[in-house]
Amino acid sequence: MRAIKDSIKTLHPAYFAMVMSTGIISIASKFLGFTGIAHALFYINIIAYTILLPFQILRVFMYWDNLYKDLCNPKLSLVFFTTVAATNVLGAQFITIVNQPEIAKIFWYFGIFLWVTVSLFSFSILFIKCEEGPESVIHGGWLIATVGTQSVAVLGAALASQFVSNGSFVMFSSLVWWMIGAFLYLILITLLFYRLVFFKLAPEALIPPYWINMGAIAITTLAGSIISINIPNIGGIFDDFSIFVKGFTLFFWSFGTWWIPLLIILGIWKFIVRKTPYKYTPLDWGMVFPLGMYTACTFKLSQALQIPFISNISQYFIYLAYVAWIITFIGMISSIFRAFGKKVVPAT
Repeated sequence: MRAIKDSIKTLHPAYFAMVMSTGIISIASKFLGFTGIAHALFYINIIAYTILLPFQILRVFMYWDNLYKDLCNPKLSLVFFTTVAATNVLGAQFITIVNQPEIAKIFWYFGIFLWVTVSLFSFSILFIKCEEGPESVIHGGWLIATVGTQSVAVLGAALASQFVSNGSFVMFSSLVWWMIGAFLYLILITLLFYRLVFFKLAPEALIPPYWINMGAIAITTLAGSIISINIPNIGGIFDDFSIFVKGFTLFFWSFGTWWIPLLIILGIWKFIVRKTPYKYTPLDWGMVFPLGMYTACTFKLSQALQIPFISNISQYFIYLAYVAWIITFIGMISSIFRAFGKKVVPAT
């Protein structure tokens, strides 16, 4: 019991990235025809979410001071958008994996509530209380704000045709969230470029948070692609947005593709050149998520633009996502057992 209480008290918001990563790899697997893997990861994700969400809720009531301290920490405040993204990604699984749109709608409503709460609170705290310079607080994890925002757009666009009388409103809302997410990405990536170029970065701070650079732009691509694919189902004035959305979606995908070799080079610099030892942290899921998201967004982009050869990238990228997920999952389980062992032994 003591170990569980300690886990609730110290729960890192980045743990919800495990649900994000598992969910998007499950969805990508379904797209590519790996149905068995897609279903297995779906059920794992349900278990993970039903553990993490109660822990987070209990932390609100049992350890509010600790939670509030994290929310006021500029290095952690935006990481709480993982809760938003995890909720919407799991909702998207209920559509893609088991075709249960009514359940997915519940997740979308809850995801909107979380997005409003986290976005208003976290950004207000940053605007009012942050007194540190960019070199000490800005990191790649800030782009989780884009991921959380775009996850609302993804699920909304996928569900729009399910709202018979309100489909146009849902599609309009998804377009708005897509544009908000794109705005956040452009602003935050500019700050991150400034941080990377003009301030020295320690190797241990580099990976995995900066992989979210690619994950954020990949989910922006996925949102744009799903909006483009579903616009014909809604029709009307939204047809006028189709070319605009497709053009900017390709723009974001191109930029995300450009990030991949850069991130590989930075990883080589950290682990091989600087010989930084690998040690699991919840932030490692931030490396898994972009691989699954890039696989899914590339597949959907090929459908939105009707360019089939692009989907060939997904056929190979999915295996990188599987390997990354397995390694990180094993690291997480090992870390949990070690942590519980240290907490239980003194108590006996």
